[in-house]
Amino acid sequence: MAFLRHKSTGFRCAVACPTAQGWSAMFLRPGSAAGISETALLFDNTPTHEAYGSQFAALAQYEYQDFKLYPEAVLQLPAHTDGSAQYLFITGTDSLCYRVGTGVIERKALAMRSWLPAEWRNNIDALLQAPNSGANEWRTYVFKGSRVLTYNWGKDAVAVERNALITEGPDADAAGWAQLPADFRTDLDHVVALPPAAGVRRSLLVKKDKGLILNWRTGVEKTGALTSLTAGLGKLPTRYAQQYLPVSGTYRVTSAGQNIEARIDVDGVGTLSTISGDLFTVSGQTTTYAHSFRSTNVEVKWTPDYMVITGKGLTWGGAPPYNATIVQLLVYLTPADQAPRPISWLYLEDEAGYYANWYDLPKASAYFRTVDYEVDVAAGETELVSYDTSEATTPPGYVDRVLTVPSAFGEAGVELRTTGGRNVISTPGTGTDLQWSKAELHAAMVTNFSGYRDVPQWKVWTLVTYDYADKPGIAGTMFDSIGLQRQGMAVFTKAAAVGTNDDLHTYVHELGHAFNLLHSFDKDKADPKQPLGPRAGYGDLSWMSYPHTYLGDPGTAGDQGTAAFWRAFPFCFTDDEIRHLRHGFYRDVILGGSNFIAGAAKDHAALELVAQPLIDESGLALQVEGQAAFAYGEPVVAQLKLARTGSHGDVAVLPDLTPSAGHVSVAITDPYGHTRLFQPLTRECGSHDTTTLTADAPALYISLYLGYGADGLYFSEPGLYKVTAVYQGPDGSRVASAPRTLRVRQPLAAADQHIGELLLGDDQGHLLAFLGSDAPQLQAGNDALQEVIERYSDHPLAAHARLARGANAGRHFQRIQDGRLTVREPDIKESVQQLSAAINASTGNEGLDNITLNGAMRRLAKVHAKDGNLAEADAVLDKMVTTFRGKHLPAPVQKTIQAQAEETRATIHRGKPKTASRKKK
Repeated sequence: MAFLRHKSTGFRCAVACPTAQGWSAMFLRPGSAAGISETALLFDNTPTHEAYGSQFAALAQYEYQDFKLYPEAVLQLPAHTDGSAQYLFITGTDSLCYRVGTGVIERKALAMRSWLPAEWRNNIDALLQAPNSGANEWRTYVFKGSRVLTYNWGKDAVAVERNALITEGPDADAAGWAQLPADFRTDLDHVVALPPAAGVRRSLLVKKDKGLILNWRTGVEKTGALTSLTAGLGKLPTRYAQQYLPVSGTYRVTSAGQNIEARIDVDGVGTLSTISGDLFTVSGQTTTYAHSFRSTNVEVKWTPDYMVITGKGLTWGGAPPYNATIVQLLVYLTPADQAPRPISWLYLEDEAGYYANWYDLPKASAYFRTVDYEVDVAAGETELVSYDTSEATTPPGYVDRVLTVPSAFGEAGVELRTTGGRNVISTPGTGTDLQWSKAELHAAMVTNFSGYRDVPQWKVWTLVTYDYADKPGIAGTMFDSIGLQRQGMAVFTKAAAVGTNDDLHTYVHELGHAFNLLHSFDKDKADPKQPLGPRAGYGDLSWMSYPHTYLGDPGTAGDQGTAAFWRAFPFCFTDDEIRHLRHGFYRDVILGGSNFIAGAAKDHAALELVAQPLIDESGLALQVEGQAAFAYGEPVVAQLKLARTGSHGDVAVLPDLTPSAGHVSVAITDPYGHTRLFQPLTRECGSHDTTTLTADAPALYISLYLGYGADGLYFSEPGLYKVTAVYQGPDGSRVASAPRTLRVRQPLAAADQHIGELLLGDDQGHLLAFLGSDAPQLQAGNDALQEVIERYSDHPLAAHARLARGANAGRHFQRIQDGRLTVREPDIKESVQQLSAAINASTGNEGLDNITLNGAMRRLAKVHAKDGNLAEADAVLDKMVTTFRGKHLPAPVQKTIQAQAEETRATIHRGKPKTASRKKK
């Protein structure tokens, strides 16, 4: 990346150059300069090496021409001991120390850059040299965003003396900086020293075509158009005062049967100094994706009229079509009052020559991606419109703004284009609980998303409704998993007040998942693996973080959790996340492209993720338990136990151990030795609760169906498998289990073979994971499960088919048709019949595992209660307690089962949940 970000002003940089007649400043363009005094134009269109009586004459030498042609900053250094003036020219990451009268002193890599903090080594806004200190120490003020850093050239590793908000001033005695107006408190383009007033420093601050004169002690003297501030500035030639359009954005052209989309990211605030692009093959009336490329090693050479951009170290998404390692472009500069000019040419090449070229690529957008965004809202619910960040407790120096979901992504370079297809989904009135299952959500997307196709496309659908049936109380989910993934999400109003910062966070967070962004603490699960942020990702200030798991400065009391997150959060993505959104390879970003997490991390990356830590002082132990052998086709279910070891007393944990919540990862090694992470069919975000493991309640248990996930079947062949899990706690601790070996047996009879085949398959996998669905696209799976029930009713594996069919029959199924919600009411008789049969087949050692059986019995009790038969419901709960007592489970587990039975009993006796007749506040 470049050290200084490229600006769209008509001059590349400016520096004060005092003369015998007083103050003057030199404004530099590529190869030439203009000079002004306070009242007059001193010279114009003068070659830089001839400015000020040729005092920079050595710049004419060939080996120093980069600093004449492509200057990005010039600092007036303190005078040499012999009284001669000294300047530091900077281009890229190189510097040239120049002594007037003697010539070049030294050319070398910019030393300052290596001693600055990492986040200050790229895309700096502006530099200003400070006056010498009493100890004759050189200091430079470095401006970036809303902050200014004071760098001492003589202190090497402790070179940073001050890091403050711009409004706090570069020095402690600069009270005038606090008077800056809001638009000059961040992202300055240039800062130039002006003549002092009564011994007090003054500076010219430039931002685009506006300027401001600041007295460091008393505040703003004047503000307005740059050329209006002083008589001398008014004499600047037009080309120096001219504002240019940013070059960054998307360019696109079709030529010779090939479509290229190029994304240039080299100027403007937040630039990533990256070039990326996608190639498509055009055949007849069809276009298909072919390849993606990217370079983050970008060099920009400016001329007065155009820039040449070179990206080296080219990487390709998949097998490269050429041996090209370099991308090079020529882009003409365009005045701000004109239409943007196209890329003149783009070459893919290596050091020996080019492989492919395109000409005259028009600018398609100032954004890097454009996505059609459709939102449908259930009647009675309210969609987020906007959020004013002044209502939040924001970090010091933060400039408040009103954010919408599209503007939050727009700041990251992604255009969310609302489709105008928003529907309000009417409900049938009473009798609907407004809870949506993942199966219902997907069916609703297929029928109600006007842009839906089961192909990769830049379109995404959002449903705003009340609650989530599969995990009530969560804030949102990126649910799309049937067919191509990442095309749909839902926001649930029950979890957060509409219009709050938490509400906005839910929308942006779930849409981030749709673009294949992982949780901040999950990025090392990506394929390829991505670096974690501070505190193993829990210290990231990002839309993709969980506020409740935030870990700030470990040395600051109370700097963790939800309140600490919002105090520090600047309402943005991290640079790495923005790089993915703007420049991730096509299939890894486009909705419906690569599976979530790009197909899951594999082999050594997955094993590394679940490896036992060298030191574990978490006070927790994780175990994979349950059945060790499975019949062919039998749904593979593992039991997870997270327990308090007692070594650290009571321990607070996140109780949701489902992989979909993001706190637990499971790695599965197949009989061939290949390892991959289990990818759940949905991502469910927003569970903020913790619970404490104590001596009386020392463990949590959960049953995980691992047979099918977002990237298909995991146990499709007989053989030995290993399952390893890792839990990530609210403090960032990773607790890994020992691997557990599971065996999938060979079928011994034709019937075993057939029933196994009926239970295997994508549709059946979804139905077993969802516990049934009416979704039309899963009909083949439902037919297979029904065949299991009818032809193999006495087979132990039929219990799994009965559970899915019975659970689905016992609940309503909501669909959206013609903008109206229709509901298939529960079939109580069918549900009771199938659930009872599944339960009866599982009271011994076959059928459902214990945790699944527990859930099935509580579900059956609720079905009876729904039918008004509380006596039967109570009888099922009594049977549940008796059944598990007969299995001789540990006393704490028996106690938990008893509590679950009583909690369920209290719920069904208390009444039904809220329905569509509820009133909104």
